[in-house]
Amino acid sequence: MSLGVCPQAAGRRRDAMPAKLIGNGLRELDLFLTDLIVEAGRVHRLGAAAGRDPGIHPGRRIYSAAEAWRRTGPQLGLGEDAQARLRQMRAAQNRHCFGRLRGEGAEAAMQRACADYARLAGDVLAAIRARGG
Repeated sequence: MSLGVCPQAAGRRRDAMPAKLIGNGLRELDLFLTDLIVEAGRVHRLGAAAGRDPGIHPGRRIYSAAEAWRRTGPQLGLGEDAQARLRQMRAAQNRHCFGRLRGEGAEAAMQRACADYARLAGDVLAAIRARGG
């Protein structure tokens, strides 16, 4: 279907995907990035001692990449501009969870969000590598 051999079937399949599923997938990306940022901050803060620390503590878990970026980004040298983009993506996730993917450009917006999560994760990894972590 993705090769364009069957465009009608591809359109029906794409229309059948509920936005809630897409929103949940984007939330998983947000949580992954959140945990990556928190762990990068922990490694930066503790250095070699990070191996003896149990990692993410359930009582103190952060559930938003924008919040993790706000708290940990400055210590890692991450740009503040990404925090606003993360907030926008989180708002879009919530909109997707209440119906079908609608509107012109909605699919492209979802693809951009996925690419942005990948880019921001790369930024986090590059920051921790630059600091010798």
